[in-house]
Amino acid sequence: MKLALSWKKDKLQFPLVRVDDRLLHGQVIVGWGSQLSLTGLVLASDRIKSDVAYASALKSIVPPDLDVTIETLASASANWTAKEYNESRIMIVLESAGDALKLFKSGAPLKKLILGGIHFREGSEEFLPYIFLSRWDKVALSELLNQGIRIVCQDLPATKPTPYTG
Repeated sequence: MKLALSWKKDKLQFPLVRVDDRLLHGQVIVGWGSQLSLTGLVLASDRIKSDVAYASALKSIVPPDLDVTIETLASASANWTAKEYNESRIMIVLESAGDALKLFKSGAPLKKLILGGIHFREGSEEFLPYIFLSRWDKVALSELLNQGIRIVCQDLPATKPTPYTG
């Protein structure tokens, strides 16, 4: 069963870029992947790319009809800049706001960032029930805002996006 989306599929601009500190889980795979008919997920993480066992475990939980690649932030930026993602319904998933800033600073043509799930960590403050921001998160997001990046908080596609303004 498909849910009514808060925006129309044809108005989405791919790739979508989402920050979710858990990277892959049901919300990403089913909530976003199925609802938006994604053809692929790109997990852009220097940490995960260097951990072969964890990368393999993450890939094993994804249904076979959804392509998953794990790339460094630099290679994700290079592939995006080279328009490798333009013809597909792709979501790039990042672990942190800092990774979003690194992706942007490495040349990725980021225009919009979705904050999807940043869980409580010591020193973080609640922005929304599913978004807890550290001082560093706020600095990275502020820099992205200053660069003209639109930032919204949205846990699922059927949820109305909440603008993040700093």
